[in-house]
Amino acid sequence: MADLLAPAALRRLATRRQRGAATVDIAEAHERVLARWDGDLCGFLNALSRDELAALAARLGVAVGEARSPALRALLWDAGARLERGDAELAASVQPRPIVLGGHLIVQAPARGAYPPSARWPRPVPPPAPLAPPHDEPETLDELLAAADRALGVRLGPRGRDKGAWGLRAQALLGLREGTEREPDWRGDVEVKTVPIACEHDGGPWRIVEDPAIAMVGEPALAKLQRTLWLARCDLPGGDATLVSWYLLDWDADVARLARRDLHERPKGPAGTSARGWYLAKRFFADAGMLASLNGP
Repeated sequence: MADLLAPAALRRLATRRQRGAATVDIAEAHERVLARWDGDLCGFLNALSRDELAALAARLGVAVGEARSPALRALLWDAGARLERGDAELAASVQPRPIVLGGHLIVQAPARGAYPPSARWPRPVPPPAPLAPPHDEPETLDELLAAADRALGVRLGPRGRDKGAWGLRAQALLGLREGTEREPDWRGDVEVKTVPIACEHDGGPWRIVEDPAIAMVGEPALAKLQRTLWLARCDLPGGDATLVSWYLLDWDADVARLARRDLHERPKGPAGTSARGWYLAKRFFADAGMLASLNGP
């Protein structure tokens, strides 16, 4: 598809994120674009503006009407997928279809961790559930996950000014006490983290809202991710929130690669703080399978 772009679009893509970059000739721009997005049709289409998408659709004979950028990206992905497979029928595992989240195309990797079943996909917001925390800390992993099941749908109440309040309440629902920064929350084996999710329209696919904090800089961030129980939390009207699902992810070579790629450092705390923390980029959850556990395997 890069061959069908106008010269101005090729040059823009070739020098994007390079302030004050010198103009490149078309041949070099074409090489840069291929080197950056070869084999990544979603990333290529996500990088194009609405006008560039419309021009590409016209070159391919794709009718777009007044479609906005997200719909254009989906239409062009279909066109590109047809070009790639020709007359062959490919399994979804070979040519996985992306979903549109936040206006961009996202490929959901298959779920690789444990998660609760659902009668519908994407998962609905659970109905209100009663408070039923265990009297003592769970002794086994099965007991911990059973407590997580009981926590789904429990209303967490208004958060207040403390950004970590909902996370602490969620941990309390699992029978966990506030622990240390250096050791995983449950028996030094499982780290429990809440991650905020939202859907763009009623019944639409879930997306991760923000990069969750993992640890303070200087703390063992990767150690916190060796086995993680992610609690998916959504906001509700009136300032309330609830847990929609959970996802237990064990460390392996692929998760290690994704975590090292997506961990990044930034300030943590109130405005003007000098403290810094490790955060995990939202794309981790698409590539590690959590989005599939929310939107459907």
